[in-house]
Amino acid sequence: MAGASQTTAASEVELLDWNAALTGLQGIGPVVAATLQEAGLASLGDLLGLFPRRHRAIADVERPDDALVGQLVRLRGRQRRATLRWLPGRRCLVEIEFAGPVPGGDFRAPFFNQRWMKDAFADGAERQLEGRLDKVRGRFVLTAARVVSKRMDAAGDCVVSYPTLEGVSDLRLRSFVHQALRRVDPASVPLVDVPALTAAVGGLELPRGDRLAPWRAMHEPRHVAEHEAARRHFALAEAVGLFRRVEARRRERSARPAPSIEVGAAHAARMARVLPFAWTDDQAAAVAAIRARLRGADGPSAVLLHGDVGTGKTAVVLDAALAAIDAGYQVALLAPTGLLAEQHAAGLGAWLAGEGVRTAMLRGDLPAAERRELEDRLAASDIDLVFGTHALFSARTRFAALGLVVVDEQHRFGVAQRAAMARKGRDPHVLVTTATPIPRTLTYALFGDLDLVELRTRPHGNPPPRAVEVARERWSKVLRAIEARCRRGEGVFVVCPKIGEDGGRGGAVRMLRELSERFSCGLVHGRLSAEERQTITQAFRDGAFDVLVGTTVLEVGIDVPRATLMVVAGAEHFGIATLHQLRGRVGRGAKRGLCILAGESSARTRAVATTTCGFALAEEDLRLRGAGELLGARQSGALDFRALDPLEDAELLAEARELVRGEATRHPRRSEP
Repeated sequence: MAGASQTTAASEVELLDWNAALTGLQGIGPVVAATLQEAGLASLGDLLGLFPRRHRAIADVERPDDALVGQLVRLRGRQRRATLRWLPGRRCLVEIEFAGPVPGGDFRAPFFNQRWMKDAFADGAERQLEGRLDKVRGRFVLTAARVVSKRMDAAGDCVVSYPTLEGVSDLRLRSFVHQALRRVDPASVPLVDVPALTAAVGGLELPRGDRLAPWRAMHEPRHVAEHEAARRHFALAEAVGLFRRVEARRRERSARPAPSIEVGAAHAARMARVLPFAWTDDQAAAVAAIRARLRGADGPSAVLLHGDVGTGKTAVVLDAALAAIDAGYQVALLAPTGLLAEQHAAGLGAWLAGEGVRTAMLRGDLPAAERRELEDRLAASDIDLVFGTHALFSARTRFAALGLVVVDEQHRFGVAQRAAMARKGRDPHVLVTTATPIPRTLTYALFGDLDLVELRTRPHGNPPPRAVEVARERWSKVLRAIEARCRRGEGVFVVCPKIGEDGGRGGAVRMLRELSERFSCGLVHGRLSAEERQTITQAFRDGAFDVLVGTTVLEVGIDVPRATLMVVAGAEHFGIATLHQLRGRVGRGAKRGLCILAGESSARTRAVATTTCGFALAEEDLRLRGAGELLGARQSGALDFRALDPLEDAELLAEARELVRGEATRHPRRSEP
């Protein structure tokens, strides 16, 4: 009934279809509609599907009270006076004083960088505000306040917060949602698919027979319990949908024939000859699990090798690659950057020297003639192991007998890219690796169609590098630490947030200029050619200079055993995962590494300085950024949760996963996407 409408006799409110355009709402003309469209909101259903990102309990009170300080409150007051004060850096502060409706109910509310608030309301106007109650010099202050529209008739003990939309204020967004809840035709609201699993995960107390009830409870809850019931209702539907798609992919994959790669005593002897060390217990278990899956009894295997920095994933990958090559198959290793592909080629190449394995590197910047020759060799089975970047996806790249695809740093590739690479052969096995720690619950969501194999311990018993915060004004302390390491002949990394080719502050070029006055230095960044980066990195590895300055191209793929100190300049500009990866670049030899986080302290730098456990850091990252941003998952299309919280809903996710698997066993067609 798209485009159709009806009118209720009692209220004369024109009802709109769930799929009706947003221009049917008051205040949304072509310009605002275009802005909302850019955010993916085109219909009433899209708007109501924009769920709040969090909710908090709020106290609706007549007047402020000392017992409520630090809590979220809703207050009413009559505007008494508004003042504007300019702050350094062209910032401003508007402070509005309010007279409460009862004696002792006065309070004030500051609004930073909201110049328009000075003249938004006339003195004497009555307003309703929400914010955190504080007390400064004996006076009550409503911090982080927002004005609540009278039309929205705010009530209840729960307040929700929405994601920020560019070009649409929070107040206008709430007004649009408020309208949509009252204008949408309940008969057009789609039913949320939560099968009999509801009872298994605790049951959700929502009105039955009212299709709009859970949507109202999400956006305008009367209390926290009602909102949480609705959130779990939608979270369960998302979990069920996710795992049904996962199970469909698993069943489809298991039905296909797979390369049979048997591992015998000769392979074990070869690995003992190739590797200069013995397996750790974790590595031995991972190798056994992957070898079992390579036999192909249950179709092409798809394994996620998940290990923290320095746990020895490369050696496990080598075992699988050599097993495939020994069985007569080709292996492709896909890396997200040219530098990482080069490092894999150098590292694995050193272990494979003298083993008769034919290797090659395929990059997009190869000369046309050289690339054609390499592609012809792949098609003729003259190459056993090829390293490459996105160039491996090219339609021109064909394999004679591709048996194993290794995808490194999987979170930088989408599911579709992984599948495209697998289609290069006749259902090859896929081994996905990542050094970015991911909470197990998020692993279920991102990689639910993969069998998880984890590495937790580091080889050789080396303790992980520790990290310390150093304030920007104590840079001289950092220089002394660099000098001490250089005197001992150890290597030092210095990472900057940007290249700064114009000598800009915080740039690697400027840092190189400063450090070169005292130390022998090299510089590497993403704008150098692959050959230049490889040459400079190898020179640093060989000890030609002591300090390697660079950008985050140093985050992954650089393995220099002599490097013991990592300095991150402007550390507050980097995310937790990047800081943890950078820390993992040092201490890979006999000596323990140290990572100095130089700059302003932040929640991210404090987290990295507090623990060396990558999985604990991943959970903190998930709390700080949310599942949608972690690992760029939302941008890659691998994850699009609106209500589900993979960290808080760990139990719901795990149970939904098992129940859907049981559902797929009982009703195979039910798991089809």
